Amino acid sequence: MEPQSEVNPKRVAAFFRRSNLGPVCRVQSSSDIESWLVSRAYFTLITYLNDVSAEIQGIRNTDFFPISKNIKRLTTIFDQLDSMIATNAPAPLVPGASMDSRSKSYRRWAHVMLRDIYQIVEKAVPSSKCRHVNELGVYLSGSFGSSAKIEYGTGHELSFLFFMCALFKAEILDKEEDLAASALVLFDRYLQFVRRLQVTYSVNSSNWHGGYSLDKFQFVPFIWGFAQLCHEAPFSPKKMLDEDTVAKYRGAYMLIDCVGHMATTNIGTFARHSSQLWSLAALSSWTKIHRSLMFMYMEDILMDVDNLNALRFGELMSFEEDKSGRHLDSARMGVKSPLRRQKAEDQDDQDQDQDLTSRSGTPSISRSEQNESARKKAKVEEPSSDCMSNSGLSLGSECSSLSGVNVHLPTWLDDCTATSRNAFEN
Repeated sequence: MEPQSEVNPKRVAAFFRRSNLGPVCRVQSSSDIESWLVSRAYFTLITYLNDVSAEIQGIRNTDFFPISKNIKRLTTIFDQLDSMIATNAPAPLVPGASMDSRSKSYRRWAHVMLRDIYQIVEKAVPSSKCRHVNELGVYLSGSFGSSAKIEYGTGHELSFLFFMCALFKAEILDKEEDLAASALVLFDRYLQFVRRLQVTYSVNSSNWHGGYSLDKFQFVPFIWGFAQLCHEAPFSPKKMLDEDTVAKYRGAYMLIDCVGHMATTNIGTFARHSSQLWSLAALSSWTKIHRSLMFMYMEDILMDVDNLNALRFGELMSFEEDKSGRHLDSARMGVKSPLRRQKAEDQDDQDQDQDLTSRSGTPSISRSEQNESARKKAKVEEPSSDCMSNSGLSLGSECSSLSGVNVHLPTWLDDCTATSRNAFEN
């Protein structure tokens, strides 16, 4: 009788990590935090947060910046999720009535969302990237809260950050063109949607910070909101909670939009319901506030097991150790961003073209148009499906654009320094 071969636990664990069951939970206890802090996913996440912060400083939501067709397609995801709310609206809340009807309505919405989310994601990404639909769908479906507990918090927000990082890792979004729009358009659309969920279904907060945090639901819009104001801010931190500031700048800055939303959905003063934000308003430097918030996010949110134990890791956002030898530096704040510099150069080119045209009287192709043409040269847009999904997820489909992909439904319901723009190279 041949001796039984010895089982290698590490090889068994590696096999299951590479299995096609989809993204899996990896942080189960505080002992897993150390592995999380050296993982590829962690490095990708922090680099992305820093790169966006450096890119959008001095940029208003109302300014002109590149918005690609892929960004526009991805925002349509929330239009479809909005329609699901309309068809699963709760009964009007009357004084003394039970909250059970809203909880049941939220669970019905979550059930419909889980049923359709993978088809919705597949139609929003290029057809050549459909092998990533499973992983993207897991991250996205985990970003809308818990239908079991009827709650939402920064852990769900973190799942959406995984979704956006994975879009860059899969090269669905372009790091040169889509960095600013991923925050000021795509993330902002997500923020507006989850606010509607929270208000419509009276969702509870799952954050242990409570009233001592910036906001009982969100954190990241404050990081990026303060980043926008780190260069040529039109008002000081002391003015950010004033009603006049909110009325004038709510549509221009993510931070002021958050302040306005909190003022209309909370009772009392900011000193009472958001003492952390009220304290930050006493500081004089936007860059120091941004640096403090990044440190707070890394210490209080990204090292909190309760935020991480439902988070899933897959191929694009891997829990494997990052062995590239790179270091995580802070974003360079308080300077003109690359996007602002590009806008200034384009404006200079336009001024020179107008001056030449006025002298010669002959219109010609402007330098800014030449530069834009050069940037778009050799860039072929990948097709996306505008019709009914042809995947195995579609009823009656005989062929599948997701061949070999096992869709995993959840139970509920790199790369360089921050000053580099090449944050998502393999």
